[in-house]
Amino acid sequence: MKLQRTLTGPAGAVLLLVLLMSLAMIVAGTSPIDGFTALFVGALGGTSQLGETLVATTALLFPALGIALAFRGGLFNIGAEGQLLIGALFAGAVGAQMHLPGVIGMALLLLLGAIGGGLWGAIAGWMKARFNANEIISTLMLNFVAAAISLALVSGPLKGPLATGAETAWLDQTYWLPTLLPGSRLSIGLLVALAFALVLQWLFSRTVFGYELRASGEAPEAARRAGIDIRRITWLSLALSGAIAGVGGATIVAGELHRFNTQLSPGYGFTAIAVALVGDLQPLWICLAAFGFGILEAGGLAMQASAQVPKDAIHVIEGLIILVLAARRYVTTRIEPAAE
Repeated sequence: MKLQRTLTGPAGAVLLLVLLMSLAMIVAGTSPIDGFTALFVGALGGTSQLGETLVATTALLFPALGIALAFRGGLFNIGAEGQLLIGALFAGAVGAQMHLPGVIGMALLLLLGAIGGGLWGAIAGWMKARFNANEIISTLMLNFVAAAISLALVSGPLKGPLATGAETAWLDQTYWLPTLLPGSRLSIGLLVALAFALVLQWLFSRTVFGYELRASGEAPEAARRAGIDIRRITWLSLALSGAIAGVGGATIVAGELHRFNTQLSPGYGFTAIAVALVGDLQPLWICLAAFGFGILEAGGLAMQASAQVPKDAIHVIEGLIILVLAARRYVTTRIEPAAE
């Protein structure tokens, strides 16, 4: 029984990841030993490589934590990509125009990210609570709406005067988040993300909201009979989920790009689903999972160059992980009540 719990938890997810990667390398005609060597050297082989790995870790950690919050409430938030994008848009658009003291400006940028992402998540939450709209479909479709709105605004009225593409004006250097690792793009956004993880760990295990969230996700009918307002939990959890993802977008704007660009995310919000599932929806485990996927993101190019493993294979593996782990959670939630 203990072995079964281990294999179906985070450790099993890691073993699954290693197995799928090994199979992908074998299919590509590459030795798994050569492939993993190239991966780790490319991701951890020096200060600049480690910095890029932690940059990817930070970008994945925010939406993954938000997704975990929604999933714990029984809600499949597939819209973290759009929520991250809207949060980044709020921060980039306002940040390019504001004139405030540095620390206050930085804090305001993160708050703007939370407001933008939270509003975007709240739309899906309201639709679910008011009309029982399927949150998988609504959050997924809102990703496309977010991308279209961002492109229209940044190609038009919000476009920077010196910009050559779809991006806002640069932030004043006063509002750039301080660098955490010299010689890299890594900012204190990583510390903010880790602080969010600690707060969520406390929220899930030590607060009434955490109890209500779990009850609503695992036994909604029992929670309703116990007096828990399921509609309020639904709306609030998706709004908070979006807010956390939105802060992640703001840290990319203020800490890495120093402006908003429509291409700022290569799909962090979607990869974050795998990160949250590999971390078993536990904030501290998610931190480790985000670091692992950060290694994949940063080391993927090195694998392609040194071991001839196509970088697209990484995204295929991530998709398979989402499929397998989502199926495992579905089966587990159906088997355990039956066993009781």
